Amino acid sequence: MIYCDTSFLLALYVERDFFHFQASRLAAKFKEPIPLTLLSELELVNGIRRCLAAKIILMEEHDAIFRQIAEDESQGILARHAIHQADHFAKARELSKRFTPELSARSLDILHVAAALLLKAIDFGSFDEKQRVLARKAGLKLAPVFVTKQRRPPSGTAALS
Repeated sequence: MIYCDTSFLLALYVERDFFHFQASRLAAKFKEPIPLTLLSELELVNGIRRCLAAKIILMEEHDAIFRQIAEDESQGILARHAIHQADHFAKARELSKRFTPELSARSLDILHVAAALLLKAIDFGSFDEKQRVLARKAGLKLAPVFVTKQRRPPSGTAALS
């Protein structure tokens, strides 16, 4: 299983995202559904709404993205996974204790990595450099293996995730 963080999911659904091509090409190779937790769903839908607020997408694109997410869920491309809140936060506290003193890890990054570990994911899809370091140190394989670097200051959704 591959767990995808918000940077990956936004890139997959927002065509103007700097990493859209990379995310789409990689997701086409997935053999299992992308797990959708309450955390990843909240961050995805909020990220899409932030794209609308930042005028990165228009209302028509916003609505089309939400229709696509619903269709992907009904077709089994996205699959909901429940994580017990106490287990999720216990794993996150453990990761924080292990890695934050060294990496200065962000809480939401820790929660995503904790979710991936609890779901027994093997791979971790992300374009967020700090999140990728945390995921790798926690024992997850990174997808994509290499991330294309942005050559300009982030003005797209990569700055919103």
